[in-house]
Amino acid sequence: MRMGNIWAPLAKAIAATGTDRHVDCLIDLIGADIEHDLVTVTRYSATQTPEFVKHRRFSDEMVQRYLASYYVFDPFYASWRRERRLGIMPLKRLADDEAKRGQYIAGFLAQSEICDEVGIMLADGGDWCLGIFLDRSSASFKDSEIARLEERLPVFAALHALDITARGNEFSRTSVPTGPGASPQQKPSIPASLWPELSQRERELVQLVLAGHPTASIAERLGIAIGTVKNHRRRIYEKLDITTERELFLQFFQARASRLNGP
Repeated sequence: MRMGNIWAPLAKAIAATGTDRHVDCLIDLIGADIEHDLVTVTRYSATQTPEFVKHRRFSDEMVQRYLASYYVFDPFYASWRRERRLGIMPLKRLADDEAKRGQYIAGFLAQSEICDEVGIMLADGGDWCLGIFLDRSSASFKDSEIARLEERLPVFAALHALDITARGNEFSRTSVPTGPGASPQQKPSIPASLWPELSQRERELVQLVLAGHPTASIAERLGIAIGTVKNHRRRIYEKLDITTERELFLQFFQARASRLNGP
């Protein structure tokens, strides 16, 4: 382990646990000797839409685009909802051929001028994780750099666990973004003019889908059986002439884009 460049940020990160400086000091430690161009920090839930905590040298406009539409294509978010796997997660391990042609890499990252990223995924209480992402604009992360992060992961995880303990497991409340580089979470809202063919119950269900809830969570929130949720989904897809959840999101985002651009 090359420790020469990280002793000072390690000491600061230890001292910052339980304070508002924790995330920033953790970023400094993680990126101390890993070259990167920018940093983004996101919280992922298995049942809710992502929260953007903060960023460094990233575009506020792209943050808003991510929260408004691109999060549904985020492979890190999809992986967390599917597997809840913590640790060091390079983009290249998630990026199959379909993802490389998809909205996240070909769209969001291209517009953000990012060519590669690696996520440090840390347990954040309940079904949440904290993702700290190092991003590069012109070169991919080397295997040796990924290995260095994996070697140090237990330190990163222990520091964040200490911070959660010191805060009484209230990270979400104490980390509400307030300064530059921060953006609040946005929840999608279905305009009244969109999908008039849907019943009120079906609109409630679609609202939960757009907010990131899986089938089991929707069933619990609406007080119905999982099978009933699936039946509702099938009828909704038939009414909207679609076959997948992805098409549902695309219809929603296209309608909102048309409304925002206006005549």
